[in-house]
Amino acid sequence: MSEASQPEGGPSRERRPAFVCAPLYPILDTTGELAPLRVLLDALVQARPPWLQLRWKNAAGGPLLELACEVVQRAAAAGCRVIVNDRLDVALASGAAGVHLGQDDLPLDAARRVAGDRLVIGVSTHDVAEARAAEDGGADYVGFGPMFPTTSKADALTPRTLDGLRAVRAAIRIPIVAIGGIGPASAHAILDAGADAVAMISALATSPDPTELCARILALPRRT
Repeated sequence: MSEASQPEGGPSRERRPAFVCAPLYPILDTTGELAPLRVLLDALVQARPPWLQLRWKNAAGGPLLELACEVVQRAAAAGCRVIVNDRLDVALASGAAGVHLGQDDLPLDAARRVAGDRLVIGVSTHDVAEARAAEDGGADYVGFGPMFPTTSKADALTPRTLDGLRAVRAAIRIPIVAIGGIGPASAHAILDAGADAVAMISALATSPDPTELCARILALPRRT
């Protein structure tokens, strides 16, 4: 990896920012086709989402780090912070603002010991018990889903339903990012049911105008 791809000043050592949700949490997902990802990134940051996640399942550490450094730099120019999916080491080395952990990834307590107070940490959850455990363990936010059938994850669980989301909302105080098969038609109902944000993957990647879609969802009323 070239020196130019390293984040300016190296990995961040500052205290992690507060995870204050906007209604949309975009996810950049790739299986290695990086040109379309870069085009989508450029389109999304024009709408200035405060956060976005980078996900590249099963990528080797070197290529993922190089991509994460690039995404962190390009997003920062628009005031957008990056969360890296799964890989705590890459999040720290790239200067990202956070890491998102699945139930089978590094345990939350171990991740916090390594990251200290440098990273926002989100945790994927699927029920009330997992959401409570994440909050009690010090997660900054939880992902909850899948809300609907999704093609972005081969081993996705059965849909969790709006009632499941409402139950999690009643059980925890930290922000909830709902995920799984969500598009513009369903976003409002999910926010009304208690999510602080909706994550979108395929809806953004397949939109003829991802900047407009991103801006439209960001403008939805926040949960009160």
